[in-house]
Amino acid sequence: MQLYLGLVLVFFILAFGIKNIKTYLSTGVSIRGRSSKLTASILLSTIIYILIFLRLIFLEPSWIMEIHPVGYEIFRIIGFAFVTIGFFLGIFSLISMKNSWRIGIKYEQKTALVTSGVYRISRNPYFFSYDLLILGYIFIFPSLVLVVLYVPLVIVFHKMILEEEKYLETVHGEVYLNYKRRVNRYLSLM
Repeated sequence: MQLYLGLVLVFFILAFGIKNIKTYLSTGVSIRGRSSKLTASILLSTIIYILIFLRLIFLEPSWIMEIHPVGYEIFRIIGFAFVTIGFFLGIFSLISMKNSWRIGIKYEQKTALVTSGVYRISRNPYFFSYDLLILGYIFIFPSLVLVVLYVPLVIVFHKMILEEEKYLETVHGEVYLNYKRRVNRYLSLM
């Protein structure tokens, strides 16, 4: 289980990095926007990832204030499912984006609106995958420290999504508004 959880996290981070490099090399332009929200999300994510890696390596729960509630085993099972679903959703999101992938908003660049693949069930599947993945690790390693870091990360992601929605409405107009009416922000199952 520890090896699986470590490999998932490593491959999730590697996939993100490889996607960034591949998109940059194929487009020849910077793909990273600049904003305080983006900086905060990178900082919070990095701290969370480091803490999860340290927990996986040292197997010592006390330093991250880990608690084990009654029925803890069911939390671990749910967490394992969230980690797995989050991982695959993230990978499929990266694949579906093709060269439209950006980190943050690049206001000077207009990219194609992606509505296929996993973007048929979520307007923000990569953010959602990130949320699920980290929440899964929190269910497996129920830690007060991780929760305290996770909550602001989810809030920052949500604010980034709201900002991106305004941008996409401006750039893609009615096409985006129609897409927005059809597909939920996080998950559409019907």
